Amino acid sequence: MPDKLRILIADDDRAIGRMLASLCEMEGYPFHLVTRGEAAIEALSTDPYDVVLSDIYMGDVSGLDVLEAARKSHPDVEVVIMTAHGSVETAVRAVRNGAFDYISKPFAVDSVLEILKRIEEKSRLLASSTLGSDLADELPDTEIIGTSAAMVAIYNKLARIAAIDSPVLVYGETGAGKELVARAIHRNSPRSSAPFVVINCGALTETLLEAELFGHEKGAFTGAVGARKGLFESAAGGTVFLDEVSETSLAFQVRLLRVIQEREIRRVGSNDTIDVDVRAVAATNRDLRRLVSKEQFREDLFHRLNVFTISLPPLRERLADLPVLASHFLKRYGEEYGREVRLLPEALAAMKAHPWPGNVRELKNVMERAFAFCDNGLIGVDDLELEPSGPASDDLEAENAPRNGSLEEMERDHILKTLRETGGNKKKAAEILGIERRTLYNKARRLGIDLKGAQA
Repeated sequence: MPDKLRILIADDDRAIGRMLASLCEMEGYPFHLVTRGEAAIEALSTDPYDVVLSDIYMGDVSGLDVLEAARKSHPDVEVVIMTAHGSVETAVRAVRNGAFDYISKPFAVDSVLEILKRIEEKSRLLASSTLGSDLADELPDTEIIGTSAAMVAIYNKLARIAAIDSPVLVYGETGAGKELVARAIHRNSPRSSAPFVVINCGALTETLLEAELFGHEKGAFTGAVGARKGLFESAAGGTVFLDEVSETSLAFQVRLLRVIQEREIRRVGSNDTIDVDVRAVAATNRDLRRLVSKEQFREDLFHRLNVFTISLPPLRERLADLPVLASHFLKRYGEEYGREVRLLPEALAAMKAHPWPGNVRELKNVMERAFAFCDNGLIGVDDLELEPSGPASDDLEAENAPRNGSLEEMERDHILKTLRETGGNKKKAAEILGIERRTLYNKARRLGIDLKGAQA
């Protein structure tokens, strides 16, 4: 952009048009004034502008039409929508279509000046070293993002494992991307054209889990009004992803072992066996060897699942991937919301200093929130709303202090931190953690976390 913004004013209210024209003259902004939407679109096609100040209702061609035309012909043009009849619907359409701002009439002159100053500041900052979606354009079309040495090693291992029809055990903290790895194994395997079925073993009671996985016969239990296939049957020829496999009971693990080993199931309420052809990929954020030694997980099932293993590093151990991950999310949300947003250098530096207890899932949530609420197309440190990672200030903080422990200890720390952030609200904590409320109770009981004093 030049030193002074070139402004196109489009408004059929002549008084507003004259007021904005006078403002531009006083501030030294080159401008052009039109009173119809058609004239605004024509002006955009013939002359370069940096800013469009457009009323939303101007006859047959609206300000939203002007916005759409501006985004198509000049993606760098900033469009400000003005209206005397604002509504949630028009505001949502304007923002989603890439408007820089949306203001209601009557407005103060200072409000318009403040918007123009923000556009100038954005232009200045864009000239500095910001991060945008362009870095992600160089990546292949894949859900697993990362170019660090640790991730390249995982890609190489995944490529070899995918072609071999044996069980796989995926280790990783909450939010590290275990399901994405399982999907990649399936997608690159000979089973790729068959179903990929996800089973969250920690979200259901043992009885419901058996019925979901193995199916049931009519009358097997109250509510079983007819026979029903289980997920193993539904996944015939494909892959079953057993998430949180460590949360299953020892009794259930006996049945699970038989399915994986003999490739046959027995529906609840039936004595007959049914052959099933599936590949099992299991995932856990706990140390299964330790659970075996404590007799909390069956050794025979562990060895059956542990044919191949993939250990996903937490995000804090592959910070070199942060820029490309951030660029990936900027690209995704840019395509979804129809506008370009960039990340300021100081924001990226703050992200590299953050411990990311929720891993890539937490990063995704942070980027989506920052993308939605940054008001000038540039994400700064404040837009990230990162939790401070300073010294502990109370008992719960002390329990949550970082320590070099097992996956189980780190999981406990993360749950305690989330409970503190939500004021003990278990429902909200479960949503943030990306798990069912029942799963949170199971994990709390296993990890020795007291939920009795927490709010409902």
